[in-house]
Amino acid sequence: MTRTALFTCLFGSLLFAAGCNTPSSGTTTPATGEDTPATTTTAPTTGTDNDNMDSSGGTMSGENYTVTTLDTTIKSPRKELKGTVDGVDVTINYGSPSVNARTIYGDLVPYGKVWRTGANEATRITFAQPVRVGSEGTELAAGTYSLFTMPNDKNDWTIIFNKTADQWGAYDYADADDVARVKGTATALNSPAEKMDFALEGNEVALMWSDLKVSFPVSAAAK
Repeated sequence: MTRTALFTCLFGSLLFAAGCNTPSSGTTTPATGEDTPATTTTAPTTGTDNDNMDSSGGTMSGENYTVTTLDTTIKSPRKELKGTVDGVDVTINYGSPSVNARTIYGDLVPYGKVWRTGANEATRITFAQPVRVGSEGTELAAGTYSLFTMPNDKNDWTIIFNKTADQWGAYDYADADDVARVKGTATALNSPAEKMDFALEGNEVALMWSDLKVSFPVSAAAK
């Protein structure tokens, strides 16, 4: 083999090796934002206020409830809680937004304004039989209500039950359709909740997002 032929052969081999290590131009790295469903399951964290969460977009559960993710194709997944409080079947359907390094209370969720309590459609809560809600013991008939909240400040919350169950956000909210307003109890979470979720804790419905848990009691109405 001549010197020229040998050089050509070696040069071609180097080019071939380099080409094999070049990623395909059609390959992209998945974004890390909310629009990309998680592909791995993170083991539940113990000792937090939402320690039964499955971060893969599947389910979470507690002693008397289960939350199922209905739609993971949207930025704030739609979820549904089903459980029992004081013998009453309760269903909560809600959009689950993420914190995404934002300031939530007093900014994204302003003080003194009615909030949809989630993302996209307003949160809906269904009671299978008459109940009493809040420390005031306000009675509600069985049925489905839109569930709004209003933080007056970080520690002072109002829970609102509105008879127009199906509405988008709070854009068409009308306080004339409120059937009950009760006080909510706000407490600091031991560990921040990146995604907004609901849970049933004993006889209370609890909302957890960012650094707060907001809850209100529910009990079966006397027959």
